[in-house]
Amino acid sequence: MVYSNTFYSTIADRRRRGTYDKETELRAYTATAISATTSSTGVSFPVRKTADYKVCYSIAAYTGYVSTTAEWNITVEVSDVVGGSYTQVGTTIKPVGTALEGEIPLTGDYVAGIDADSAFIRVTATKTGSPGNLTYGAWLAPC
Repeated sequence: MVYSNTFYSTIADRRRRGTYDKETELRAYTATAISATTSSTGVSFPVRKTADYKVCYSIAAYTGYVSTTAEWNITVEVSDVVGGSYTQVGTTIKPVGTALEGEIPLTGDYVAGIDADSAFIRVTATKTGSPGNLTYGAWLAPC
């Protein structure tokens, strides 16, 4: 594991960020901002067999936010194969145009109840309307 104390935003309270491990990165914060609905490549992770873990995220501010008509929604999804059909787990992250950081807690039992053979996890950012481009990062961390 490669741990990093890199901070991606100017948000002062980073208690929820979790340990960052490059091998469990779902999307690099430093990647090019996206302008259309985009899914990351699934990461192999024992999503059904890990007791407690979380998806940590850091989202940059973006322009043009209008609730329900011009916004981004980010979902955490699992699948049994990297290129297969993915099923949403956890809550949807709904950034509102300002910088945001947080976490979505998950458990193996919970994920297994939703997708009994899942082995890969990814994030998908879905664009509604015409908000500005989105820069964000997401990674897995122990609880």
